[in-house]
Amino acid sequence: MQAPEIKELLEKYKKGVITDEELALLETCYLQWRPEPLDVSAEELETLKSEVWQSLHLQDAAPVRRHRLKRLAAAAAVLLLLGISLYYLVVGSGRKPDTTKMLATRNQADEFKPGGNRATLTLSNGQQIILTDAQNGKLAEDASVAINKTGDGELVYGHPQKQAVTAPTLNTLSSPRGGQYHLTLSDGTQVWLNAASSITYPVAFNGKERSVTVNGEAYFEVAQQEGLPFRVHTTKQEITVLGTHFNVKAYPDDPDISTTLLTGSVKVTNTTSGIAGVLKPGQQARTMHSGKQLDILPVHAEDAISWKNGYFLFDDQDITSIMKIISRWYDVDIEYKGPLSNERFGGTFSRASYMPEILTNLERIGHVHFELFPGKVIVTTQGK
Repeated sequence: MQAPEIKELLEKYKKGVITDEELALLETCYLQWRPEPLDVSAEELETLKSEVWQSLHLQDAAPVRRHRLKRLAAAAAVLLLLGISLYYLVVGSGRKPDTTKMLATRNQADEFKPGGNRATLTLSNGQQIILTDAQNGKLAEDASVAINKTGDGELVYGHPQKQAVTAPTLNTLSSPRGGQYHLTLSDGTQVWLNAASSITYPVAFNGKERSVTVNGEAYFEVAQQEGLPFRVHTTKQEITVLGTHFNVKAYPDDPDISTTLLTGSVKVTNTTSGIAGVLKPGQQARTMHSGKQLDILPVHAEDAISWKNGYFLFDDQDITSIMKIISRWYDVDIEYKGPLSNERFGGTFSRASYMPEILTNLERIGHVHFELFPGKVIVTTQGK
């Protein structure tokens, strides 16, 4: 889309006549259009962003939609000012970013393609199925339950026959770095598995509860079954629900484990201390790997599932936290040389972007420099 077309859509929004399809198109431009360097100070950008925010008359919108559109307003400010689609800002910095050379040519960028639907299914007998290579249709049958792969790249378990209560037959779905996958369990619960993650679950739930174990990150939409609670186990948390939508992030190399609630109600327990709390929508429970506390904080819950919705959302994060996310999605190792700046970054990037495009923009706005090698990125600090 060209700038005049985008302006026309923004005008439609201000007049209240924009369609859902046009609004989605505008937001897609915000998330995916390649940026150019911003020749504007942080103060100027914030002022314009505020003006656009007011002009969109968002104060009467519902809370969740208002938060989504406020981010769109930030993009709109930049679109109107410079004809580009993304806003990048080093938090607390008012300097103008310098233009830098591209980190890689397109041929080099091809070595750093984004991740996609890739995962391995391990059956109860130890057999492994590489889902990327598997044909669509019925893959296997385990404990009399059919396991199918759909054309959309989803793994779906059939409904089991009524069985006597026995020890559960377990399967494990594992995504590598650079992978993700969508899973439907036999009870109808849907799970989206992020990169470098795994979930172990019964082929059929035939006891007094439904229990799964997660390592890494997963988003759940739990099918409600009265009197049959759904439990998610991580290394430091146990989450108990009846039917709800929530995100669990439990990577072993992150400092904490978090559960974020979007709808419904969940009980989260620190498995070390036994301390428990009940979350309401828009709250997050955090547990340090080495701690006994359970902290419950208000958050923008939809930000926690930006990965599921196809984009990275960096909000006041340091470079090491950002590079962990980059490493998992693009399947690269990260190496740091010398002391790092304590800058914090904010920005939104499509997960469909080539990695060098993201790193180039981080380099433009911060005192950070990247060197790209096959399967590895070296991060250093540079002056501006």
